[in-house]
Amino acid sequence: MKFSICIPNYNYGRYIGETIRSVLAQDAEFEVIVSDNASTDDSVTRVTEIADPRIRLHRNRWNVGFAGNLDRACQGATGDRMILLSSDDLAGPAALATYARLAAALGPAAKTAVFCSDQHVVDGDGKTTGRTGLDPRQWVDARPNAELSRAVGGSVVEVPARSLLRQALLHLRNPMAFATTCYPRGVYEAVEGYGGGSLINPDKFFVWKILSVAESVYYVDLPLFSYRVHASNQGSLQRSSGALKHLLDQYRATFDTAPEVLAAAGLTKDDLARAFIEHDIALRGLKSVAEGERALARRHYDFGRSTYPALTTASRRAWMLRLALWLGPIGTAICRRRLEAAMASYRQGGVVGDDRQVLAHG
Repeated sequence: MKFSICIPNYNYGRYIGETIRSVLAQDAEFEVIVSDNASTDDSVTRVTEIADPRIRLHRNRWNVGFAGNLDRACQGATGDRMILLSSDDLAGPAALATYARLAAALGPAAKTAVFCSDQHVVDGDGKTTGRTGLDPRQWVDARPNAELSRAVGGSVVEVPARSLLRQALLHLRNPMAFATTCYPRGVYEAVEGYGGGSLINPDKFFVWKILSVAESVYYVDLPLFSYRVHASNQGSLQRSSGALKHLLDQYRATFDTAPEVLAAAGLTKDDLARAFIEHDIALRGLKSVAEGERALARRHYDFGRSTYPALTTASRRAWMLRLALWLGPIGTAICRRRLEAAMASYRQGGVVGDDRQVLAHG
């Protein structure tokens, strides 16, 4: 079992050496492919100073964008399975060995299976601040597999890929953490990679595609990777842009999701439009009110009214958002109490650690 660890990078010289060394410490067969997106810092130096023949470095002459560089990082992969690892994230000591045991236990079924796991959340200095697990809203059909759990050495649940896809689309979310997602190279090739059309979360739309062609998904309840949260990572940049890019991506998904993906999930574009209003307009707007970001909440509501006015008007949650905005500080206090109750519920359901970040960007 050989893994291709594909690392897209742009100006993460501070972190990329640690990221690569976390992979080199793995007890497994692997290759590391780094695609540097025309960095202006010392990233390339940090990579080339690590002398290991398993590392290949590709340097883009021009910045091709975050989404475009994901596929550049995957070019020339020769492994049986692939993982895209951000250049500021980390692989845990047993990550690849655990996935290798899972693949071995599955036998031929591994060729159409996607893996993912828990992950630690760490700060810019590498200090662990939390842990994220599966989202029970999306993994409603997951079932424990005792045989695989024994083989892996940790709890494993499985779910049909199309069932997970359906729930992911109904929430317009990614059911798997980026760093932990591991898929057969044949599945990557079947969907022809990531594509470069998304502004913020291209991995989400890629996951939807691979779920439409995979057979099963297996979740390992162990923190095999670490996701780093700092001022320059993708989630933080999303917030600093006022969430506009995220809203544009989500809106685009309602009319631009591939027909094959919708058919695999048994859904229509109308289903995605309703999910967009319920989750990205109303719920995210209410969350913004609770956090005192009333201008951002107003932006969400206005975006919904401008894209799907009839659905926004008919949505009970969107009506609650409008009322919360009208009530001013009273509306903020009410939403804050509701948010705290919701966070407690998610912790009980499996989402723990840095919940606000996870729920905001999932």
